[in-house]
Amino acid sequence: MLAWTLLLPAIGMAQAPFGDQEQQRSGRSLRDRYKGPQSGQKLSDNIRKLQSEDTDERLEAISGLGEMNDPKATEYLVASANDPDARIRIKAIDTLGRIQAKEATPFLIQQLFMRDTDLGTKQRILVSLGKIGDERATSAIVDFMSRDVDPAVRGNAIFALGDIGDRAALPPLEALSKDTQDPVLRGLAVEAIRKIHAKPAPSIVIPALANDQRNAQPRRQ
Repeated sequence: MLAWTLLLPAIGMAQAPFGDQEQQRSGRSLRDRYKGPQSGQKLSDNIRKLQSEDTDERLEAISGLGEMNDPKATEYLVASANDPDARIRIKAIDTLGRIQAKEATPFLIQQLFMRDTDLGTKQRILVSLGKIGDERATSAIVDFMSRDVDPAVRGNAIFALGDIGDRAALPPLEALSKDTQDPVLRGLAVEAIRKIHAKPAPSIVIPALANDQRNAQPRRQ
């Protein structure tokens, strides 16, 4: 069904009159022309606020960067996720999770295992990794979950594995659900297992359909 869903917009574009295609390209060109400077100015404004000594202004900058679909904005958010000010740090970590910034996964994993990272920050990191949903984090979170850590933080690790939905996490979660004496952790493990099983399998697009989809795209003039 997904393949058909993807094909339909492409077919519609392919059947559009030539004049309409030219008009659409012209409209996009004008939008892109004005969007560039505006986006650059917004990025500059947020970077300036981020360097302010006023915490509220810096928090406003984090929110602004999170609204931008710009790799540079994500870079500043990642840097802010290691800020000495806990309010800035937590806001940046939460924002990276909200925008599902997979680019932040390696950094967040690294921070998760740092000795000087406080437990509260580790909890927020795990929540964000769950929201990001990057399966590259699975093995690291499983490793973290197996360590002798605070039960609440361990619970966040279990919950994150359920959110990510990687089936590679099933064996350790199933073992935990049977071995743990903590009823709360057992319940979280059972729920995480349920969520992983309920996650739809990745759609498989038949090569022939994929070729048809590419051929249906309008050619550049």
